[in-house]
Amino acid sequence: MIHRSEAPEAGGTVSAEDDETRGDSAPSARPYDSQDAVEDVSGIASRGPSGEASTDILEESLRQTTEMLRLAMAAANLGTWERDIRTGEMRCSPTYLANLGLPPDTKLTFDRLIAMRHPDDVERVNRTVEEAIAKRHDYDVAYRVIRPDGSVARLVAKGSPVFENGVATRMVGVTMDVTARESAQEVLQTTQRQQELLLGVNDQFREIEDPFAIMDAATVALGTYLSADRIGYGEVDKEAGELSGREWHRGTGATTGVSFPLEAFGSAVVGELSAGRKVMIDNPSKDRRVSGRTHAFYVTIMESSVILVPIIKAERLDALLYVIEAHAIDTPRKAILAEDLAERTWNAVERAQAEINLRESEARLRVIAETLPALVWIISPELKLVYANLRWTSFSGLKESEALGFSWMEIMHPDDVARVVGQMPDWKRDEAPFSIELRYRDRTGLYRWHIIRAEPIHDARGTFRGWSGTSVDIHDLKQTEEALRQNATQLRIALQAAHMGVWSWDTATDVLTFSDRAAAIFGLPSDSPMAWADLQGYINPRDVARAVETMEESFRSGGQYNVEYRVRRPDNTPDAWVAVQGQVTYDPDGTVSGMTGVVQDISERKAAEERQQLLIRELHHRVKNTLATVQAIVGSTARTASSIEEFYQGFVGRIVSLARTHNLLTEDLWQKASLAQLVETELGPYDDDNRNRIVIEGPEIELPSEAAVPIGMAIHELTTNAAKHGALSTFGGQVDVRWRRDDVSQPPKLHFSWTEHGGPKVAAPTRQGFGSRLLQRVLSTQLQADVNMDFDQEGLRFTMVMPVPGDPPLFNPDR
Repeated sequence: MIHRSEAPEAGGTVSAEDDETRGDSAPSARPYDSQDAVEDVSGIASRGPSGEASTDILEESLRQTTEMLRLAMAAANLGTWERDIRTGEMRCSPTYLANLGLPPDTKLTFDRLIAMRHPDDVERVNRTVEEAIAKRHDYDVAYRVIRPDGSVARLVAKGSPVFENGVATRMVGVTMDVTARESAQEVLQTTQRQQELLLGVNDQFREIEDPFAIMDAATVALGTYLSADRIGYGEVDKEAGELSGREWHRGTGATTGVSFPLEAFGSAVVGELSAGRKVMIDNPSKDRRVSGRTHAFYVTIMESSVILVPIIKAERLDALLYVIEAHAIDTPRKAILAEDLAERTWNAVERAQAEINLRESEARLRVIAETLPALVWIISPELKLVYANLRWTSFSGLKESEALGFSWMEIMHPDDVARVVGQMPDWKRDEAPFSIELRYRDRTGLYRWHIIRAEPIHDARGTFRGWSGTSVDIHDLKQTEEALRQNATQLRIALQAAHMGVWSWDTATDVLTFSDRAAAIFGLPSDSPMAWADLQGYINPRDVARAVETMEESFRSGGQYNVEYRVRRPDNTPDAWVAVQGQVTYDPDGTVSGMTGVVQDISERKAAEERQQLLIRELHHRVKNTLATVQAIVGSTARTASSIEEFYQGFVGRIVSLARTHNLLTEDLWQKASLAQLVETELGPYDDDNRNRIVIEGPEIELPSEAAVPIGMAIHELTTNAAKHGALSTFGGQVDVRWRRDDVSQPPKLHFSWTEHGGPKVAAPTRQGFGSRLLQRVLSTQLQADVNMDFDQEGLRFTMVMPVPGDPPLFNPDR
């Protein structure tokens, strides 16, 4: 007698004896192999009682049933098998063998099947089968097998033991390949977990302001998720070539600061990273990119597998995330997740750093605004004051709560309010800068003159947001100018008192008579009367009309005759300036009889006035030029800077350069500066101890202030560019500055050249900044210079040919 458990869901075998014991209704326990099914059914048909269905009908039914079963199992990708427990031999369908990755003619044994099972699943499957045999029931188990090609397949097996005389002799069952389904579920679960990780990290990043804390959060989250040994994230210092950041260790569960040369990863690896490609190293000892001293670095990180994920911004390697594991990296999904998190971390760190820089820049700008000797303010397009420094409240006497809004109109002189408001629509329409002089009322009630300079403000999208400006108190300057005018009047009176002659004109006889002093002033012989028409011959032709018109107007109005003109001297000496004053005279009957008056030689006074006016004009010129230069630096630096920090650095550097040039000028009373000193002042700090990085060669040339300021700033821009991007930015770079004077050409020409070599390869800039505009426009416009910039790969070459500047102005006190 044979005993067995319940029939398997699909497949299985029983003996003929078992069929007889269980009756015709018992299901067949043979495997659902089509040939076996045919043999079993044929046997039953041959034993059937007479009168039952014929053998042909049964065989046809069997064929149909078998074919339907085959199609159903094929559609479900089911494979059947049978194992002889005693011998270990197995009978397997082609589908089952295909699930195992074996050819259809393979003679499979149970031992070989055990060897193919995944080591982590063998014990569990054995326990399941043993339990099924012990309890005489079916089993259902999932496990993995390692196919001959090395791939891993996931199978679900359902089977039943078959007993003979109470002893399990066979196992029968079916198997389905669920690799694709399990892989899809695993990918879905992994994707969900990764999304949860990334969303959680994003939430953390939003709450963190410290860049290093963001790095810590990223490395801890990724390290915990991947169960990696070490996770690091750092930013690349382009100047030092170092990676500095934070690193998480699984052993301690803590993060620490790290810093090491980027070249430690190897030049080949750094090259791939710089090109924006992630790098995966499974075994540093066998990777051709790792050799020599570089290999020693990888030994320090436990001969581990490494994932390196670069962050490229503006075609430069800005940051790096690395994953280190003590075993081989088993899936590229880790690298993909690392790439995603690296980008998110960079964005968060960049955002946090930008906010820190913004706060610091705002603090610095606020300090500048509060320390400037001027009223600093910002007004909106609606002319509403939105910011004012403390000097504004101190000057106006307004409370801080009252200082904003339209308070600036309240303290402005009424006459000036109408003038400013009338011009504002044009400034607003053009979004233009403006400059104007007006009066503000201070806290004591006194109106003081200010010069206003304002620049338009635009946001990142280019939208006009108002003006930022300064109000500089020039009241004392105004008073000085008035005092200068009064002094000029006093000087004129004093000169008149010291050099004065008397003259008279009788209109009836048309005779002019002169005192000796008056005759000497006109350059005439003493006691030599003449007609008015004759005297006009001594007056400079350009002044005759004015002298005649003034005389005629005095006679018409009866007013005072007061005119100044030049008279020509008979000895061909330079014309003398004379001031002629007179008063109409009348006869007793009221008839005009003539005119009497005085004349004075005012040549010295005129010369003094000319010198004085020249000084005033030069003072105005200096102040306006300096303010315009500062304003241009502010505007141009703001337009070309990509951040407030860059604006601050560029602005301060250019102001310092301008100050150095002015220091050289003031040493010579603002008249001239040495070209060699300008060059040495800028390049001197970059020379080395051997003094072979900088070459300066050229004759002594003195530059007046009009040329020294733009040339000094141009040299500063060239020096700054060389220090940041050119020959002075790397070890071994050199700068040659040479000039010569060409006196053959007329006017004489200055040939100036700046040549860089030994630095990084040069490429033409993609946009024109302040320095380029200064070099190519200002020098050309102000100095009529022929400027050329050659961005040769070996180094920048700048050349300038310009007329040699002339001597300083005549009012130089040293002359």
